[in-house]
Formats: sequence, C-alpha cells, structure tokens
Amino acid sequence: MDRTQTGNGKKEARAAAKRNRAEQRAARNGVAVSIVVLLALVMLAVGVGGGFLLTRSQIPPSLVSTTKATTVKVSSTQFDDSRSVALTVALGESSTVTSPVNGTITGTSASAGTTIYSGGTVFDVDAKPILALHTDVPLYRTLTSGTQGPDAAGLNAALRRLGYAAPDSDWMTWDTIAAYNALADSEGAARISADSGWSIGPGSFVWLPADSVTVKQSSIAVGRQITAGADLFTTAAIPLKATIPAAASDLVAGDRMIAIGDQTFTVPAGTTELTDPALLAAINASTPFRLALLGSDQSGSMSAGGGSAIASGGASAGGTLNVSYDWKLAQPLTALSVPPSAVYDATGGSGCVSVDAKPVPVTIVASQLGKTMVSVDGASAFDHVDVTPRTSAHCSAATGGMPADDTVSSGVTAHDAQGGE
Repeated sequence: MDRTQTGNGKKEARAAAKRNRAEQRAARNGVAVSIVVLLALVMLAVGVGGGFLLTRSQIPPSLVSTTKATTVKVSSTQFDDSRSVALTVALGESSTVTSPVNGTITGTSASAGTTIYSGGTVFDVDAKPILALHTDVPLYRTLTSGTQGPDAAGLNAALRRLGYAAPDSDWMTWDTIAAYNALADSEGAARISADSGWSIGPGSFVWLPADSVTVKQSSIAVGRQITAGADLFTTAAIPLKATIPAAASDLVAGDRMIAIGDQTFTVPAGTTELTDPALLAAINASTPFRLALLGSDQSGSMSAGGGSAIASGGASAGGTLNVSYDWKLAQPLTALSVPPSAVYDATGGSGCVSVDAKPVPVTIVASQLGKTMVSVDGASAFDHVDVTPRTSAHCSAATGGMPADDTVSSGVTAHDAQGGE
C-alpha cells in the first residue's frame, strides 16, 4: 500500500513538471511573436513614410523664383511735416480796467479767470449791459459824425474786426454810428441816439487794452455802487509778440500753418516774429497760455489741451512765456516712399536714387517706419526704384529737407522693401 502510493506521487510530480515546461515554452513563443509583430509594424511605417517622400508632389518649376528682386514699386503720399513749435511770447504789463459809468452793479461776467472779449459785455449797471471794446487808441473825447482823428480810426477798425460795416477811414460817420448800434443791439446795450446827441465818448463802453483779456483779479460785485473811473478788474499780462525759435535741422522749408485754439494762421517761410493782432489775441485766449498766466507771477509750467507753456521772468511783469502749438506745411509735399537702401550720396538733405540704373536727384524729407520719404520735381517723378543702386553716378538734388540719418544708409532686403508696401 505504501509502495503504491509512493509510485503514484512520483508520477504526479513528473506530470506537473512537464506542464510547467510546456507553459514556459508557450510564454517564450508569445513574446517572440509580439516582437516580430512590432518590428513588422515599424518596418511598414518606415516604408509608407519613405514612399510618401519619394512620391510627394513637387512645386512646378515655373512657380519657383530663380532671381532676386532688384526693383520695387514706390507709393506716394501727402507729407505736411506736422509737428509742435514752441513760441517765445513776450508779455506786456498787466492792466487795470475801469468803469465808464456810475450806478449799481446788477450783474457781472468778469470773475477771476474768465476771458473778456472785445464786443462782449463786462457787467450790468442799473440792469443795462455795458459793452466792452478794444480800440487801438482809447476814446479821449466825444465823437460825432464828421469828427476826424486816430480815436475815430481806432473805433472804425474795432467795429470792422467784429464784422460790422464801419468805414475804413479816420472819420466818424453815420456808417460808424450804424455799425456801433448793430453791435449794441446784439448785446442789449445802449445805442447811440438822438438822446445822446448822436455821439459816442469815453463813457459809452468799457475800454479793453486788447481784443481779449483774462481777468486776474476782479473788484466787481453785484450790489456794489460803482462810479466812473473806479477799478473793475486787473488783467493778466497780454502778449506783445511771439518769437519763432531757430528752425530745426530737419524742418522742411516752406510757408506753414499754425493752429491756435480753433483758428489757423499762415506763417510765411523765414518769419522769425509774429505780431499780427489777431494771432496774438488767439494766443491770449488759448487755454495753455491762460492757465500758465493764472498759475502765479513766478516761474512755473503748465500744460493743457494739446499745448504747453512755461513762464519765466514773472508772467505779469513783462516776462516771457514759452507756449507750444501745432504747425504744418501750408502746401503739403507729394512724397515718395523708397527703401532706405535705395538712397545713396545722401548729404545735407539731398541724395540720389537709382531708377533703371540711372541716377535721379531727390530731396529727403523724412525717414520713418523703415521707409525714406523723398520728393522730386515733376520732370523726375518715378513709380519704381532700384532696391540697391545699380549706378554710382552722382546727381545734384534740390537743397533743403531732412539730413540723412542712419536709416538712410542702412541696408534693406528686397523682401523687406516689398513687405512695407
């Protein structure tokens, strides 16, 4: 019995060992198959990729450029050389404005900081608006029709500046009376009438020292009793003239337009001082100028509304004020935009470009955004230019304009030049 059981145990052990060896061989065979399959897939992918590279579409030779661009088309634009200019404004002394009449102040528009304009009103006396008027010569006597003199000429000129049909002469006439009455009616002020003997004199209106003044300090108060000759207010310093600084080296020569507030004025080429009364009145009424004056009498700086101002020497003591405004060419230039590399022999704002290997003189007016802007006379106009000059021949360009800077002499590729169009 024991011998039989022992024999059966040995048989089972041998059978188990045999099964284990079979399972191990099956596992090794499975790994081998997986490796073979993986290698097959890799080879298939390599083959497909290689086939694609060998069979991919080729770009037609007719579409492949074999030459580099040598010329580029140029575009034209209007160039006005717009920039800021700092005027040095010479200031007069501040003034004291007095009342022309007696009575009770019943209304006022002359508080500190306000601007009083010739042809407007300053205050009401006994419920009647009192006109303000600037005349070049203050009225020092009573004028009637047929009176001649500088005071009559000043009254006529003041009325004409306001748009009324006063005579262009130094005679007081019925046309003067009609023009003054039209102004008085527009403001509700007293007219020249038979009651006044058809006359006008120093007591008819508030005399202003300029076409517009800024009130610095006011003595006017509603309810106050006022007498003729009493002080009403003091004005801030008034512009006497404006000086233009020396032209910048890159300033394009020519007549220019300067914008002051909502007005523009022509400044002829070569002008160094501005004395036009209308222009000075516009400066006087401009926000930057008035803010600087109202700041203090001592040196200081302010800016506002697109302009800036710096006071020196005492704003109310005959000092100066630097005020910046925008100006530009009165007649814009037609400028051509060319690659900087196209310009050669650049000196003193002049230079040459090569057009079909021929030299063309140009005036350099600006360099910006990777382009050089040039102008030419009508006979030399061109619509394309050699990207790199194909000639070294010299040409004599018109003088003036902007000196060449480093962008003019720097290189630019044909691709860059075309990309800037």
